[in-house]
Amino acid sequence: MSTVRNDQALIEFLKPDTSRPGSLYTQLSRSLTQAIHEGLLEDGDYLLPQRELAEVLGVSRVTVRKAIEALVSEGLLRQRQGAGTVVTSGGKQSIHKNLSVLNSFTEDMQMRGMTPSSEWVSRNTVQASPREAMALNLSPGTGVSRFVRVRFASETPMAYEIAAVPTSIIATAAQVRESLYAELGKAGARPVRALQTMTAHNADAEVARYLKIVPGDAVLYIERQGFDANNRPVEFTRSWYRGDIYDFVTELSTVSN
Repeated sequence: MSTVRNDQALIEFLKPDTSRPGSLYTQLSRSLTQAIHEGLLEDGDYLLPQRELAEVLGVSRVTVRKAIEALVSEGLLRQRQGAGTVVTSGGKQSIHKNLSVLNSFTEDMQMRGMTPSSEWVSRNTVQASPREAMALNLSPGTGVSRFVRVRFASETPMAYEIAAVPTSIIATAAQVRESLYAELGKAGARPVRALQTMTAHNADAEVARYLKIVPGDAVLYIERQGFDANNRPVEFTRSWYRGDIYDFVTELSTVSN
């Protein structure tokens, strides 16, 4: 039996935050996608009519229409003439990341046929923090270009990321428009190897807000030092990955004596 979903918990989850960067329809599209992946919206559930949904969310009908159209193109929603908009693909999507391969998030998602995107939180050229200076083998007071962003895979927030690169490689953070690794490649400093540490953390309020999870939810925290072909440290990245969607895998083999 089909259900038109109008419960308050779902409405609050979907409401765009006007204080956040990015268009309202993009925020709503991502919230709808996440609600489907998390099971808040299930296969066969119907959304409120666009006019009613716009009213309860406090946005325009244009915002609702564009968000729904984006998910229709992704195959997550279907519009039925005279019946409304129905969820057509529910359940959690898991992403499996091979730890033995060094590539960028963008490249990784593109290889999976997914649409990668990023939402900048900040891009600044600042003095390196003590941890950044140590990881990048810099003298105290040296400058770094620091990038804070949320990484998305087909509209689903996957990771909150803080990356630092010496200003001797990327002079100003504004140089990077989309792919950090592409910019490092232009500078002849693309990482060819990396050292990573991974631990289980509980998301704090800031990380949870950007990843659209509940504070205290499990995340995978990763610190990575990237080195170029001359064994020079060129990036120090700290990432908080969604523990409920992102899986890390590696291949093990026995060593012959």
